[in-house]
Amino acid sequence: MVITTWVQAAGTVLLGLVGLWFAHNYRRQIRLKLAERQVESYVRLWALTAPAAPFRATPLEPGELKKLYDDMGKWYFDDGDGILTSSAARDLFIGVHGNLVCPVGEMKPAVLAAQLAALPPADAERRRGCAIIRQISLLRTQLKKDLAMHFGVGYYTDLQPDDRAFLVSCGLSPRRRPWRPRRLRPADRPRVDSCVCGACPS
Repeated sequence: MVITTWVQAAGTVLLGLVGLWFAHNYRRQIRLKLAERQVESYVRLWALTAPAAPFRATPLEPGELKKLYDDMGKWYFDDGDGILTSSAARDLFIGVHGNLVCPVGEMKPAVLAAQLAALPPADAERRRGCAIIRQISLLRTQLKKDLAMHFGVGYYTDLQPDDRAFLVSCGLSPRRRPWRPRRLRPADRPRVDSCVCGACPS
């Protein structure tokens, strides 16, 4: 009787362990599949933000901003890729996406909105087209961090004050990786002009 009870208990424990193993293995397979989809999703977002490349020498035009707004919105909602983003990438995406077409006085961060609101409309739009290039670069930097491909600021040796304020407005700390600049940087690393409109404060 005792032996039978012990065998039943051992069988129950064994079945439980097997069930746990299958559950863990299933969750692991799901995570791997989601990771693969996230890479594919991020690559598509990277490609569609090509007009805002950091090596661009002129601000984005209003027509380009509107097209980016539409393309990024389709990527996030229509194609369902937004569900695969990290919380940090999502917050940056929402900040950038809104800034593409909103009235200049409603842009993030508030300090940038105030500066743009004080400029003539044409100058404000030119400055917006410049700031958006840097903000999209911040988004791409977060994408690389999510994929464990990045450990420092991507293209700019130092962030502009409104870029730091933009990160804060999106709930991110500019004092943490990947925003905190490296102490040691390669001497031959190419420099990118962080202002292509001539109106950004240094």
